[in-house]
Amino acid sequence: MEEEKKINLVVFTREYPVGMASTKRIQHLLDYLKSRDVMIKILAFRGNLPQPEMNGTYNDIPYQNIGHGIKLSFSQTGKVLSYYINGFKSIAQSKRKGWKNIVYKAGGLNIENILFFIWAKLLGYKMVMTIEEDYSFFSDNIKLISRFKFWTTRKLDFLNCKWADEIIVISYYLKNKYQKKGVSNITLIPITARINFNDNKKTFNKPLQVVYAGTFADKDGVNDIISGFLEFKKSYKEAILILTGKSAQQEKYKEKYRNESDLLFKGFVEDKDFYPLLRDSDVLCMCRTESGFANAGFPFKLGEYLATGNPVICTKVSDVEYYLDENDVYLIEPGKPQQITGALLSIVNDPDKARARGMRGLEKCRKYFSAETNGQIFLDVLKRM
Repeated sequence: MEEEKKINLVVFTREYPVGMASTKRIQHLLDYLKSRDVMIKILAFRGNLPQPEMNGTYNDIPYQNIGHGIKLSFSQTGKVLSYYINGFKSIAQSKRKGWKNIVYKAGGLNIENILFFIWAKLLGYKMVMTIEEDYSFFSDNIKLISRFKFWTTRKLDFLNCKWADEIIVISYYLKNKYQKKGVSNITLIPITARINFNDNKKTFNKPLQVVYAGTFADKDGVNDIISGFLEFKKSYKEAILILTGKSAQQEKYKEKYRNESDLLFKGFVEDKDFYPLLRDSDVLCMCRTESGFANAGFPFKLGEYLATGNPVICTKVSDVEYYLDENDVYLIEPGKPQQITGALLSIVNDPDKARARGMRGLEKCRKYFSAETNGQIFLDVLKRM
């Protein structure tokens, strides 16, 4: 019987080790794979967030930032050429003779990364694509170059089906979509989260701390959260709404509500401060809108919210009701800020019931969204390739 080859996984990503929700999701999975003797290397292409080092290790996993901060413009032609050359070199150097070499990438193909994928295919790598969104629904008002990139993501989607040896999706909508396209090797792996529970916390803060974390994208329903909170404040004075995340949209909200002293716009919060903030706050809001884009994916932050054991207000979008019910979270209809107000009032009027509901949400997080459960599913995908 032929001995099973060891797995060498090369991860293509944008930001590493500091990153947004998608980065944290893959980090949780990689930590599990590392404990199962999978060799891993991270190649981060053209990130923008400040990193502790351009090349280093994070949780004993080596990473390399390539082309960090470079803009894809004619004025930086030399840097762009160097970016691709260095990327090609790193992909080749990351391959291991006699191992099962696999490239993993979240987000599928676009105009920027397609050359790296072609090169990896020519070198003999197997390919795993994770699809987390359906950009045919994307309509946010963003920069022209970003709109063009998302347009190419839509147009090149057929190559995901042809080139990927395995496709991982985050929702049942996406699973059905790619099955209809004829993809047979497809696996659903939802969000992942690390338990972040404060067992010593027995009462709510004064003032009550309500938190939203995200990119302030249209699908996030930030307007609804703010409207519902401000209405709640008319009945319950001692409360603040903390909004974390950095984007052009965030700046617009910050300007619009500059006179609201109980709305605290924190911007980008580093992990060392962000996870204690979630853990030690009182109510967490995931209030996505009723839109094709929101329903196609799955809210990354929901897992991190549930992992705290705090009460969560959550809209009925995507696969949320497949995993959660009224016993676990405060389920509300999307686009209904008055229901956010009602949920907040229910929480402060019956804190014991709210805490109990948060604890049941924590148990659902352990059941469906743990790194161990989903990491094993991911490992099984890699082994069968």
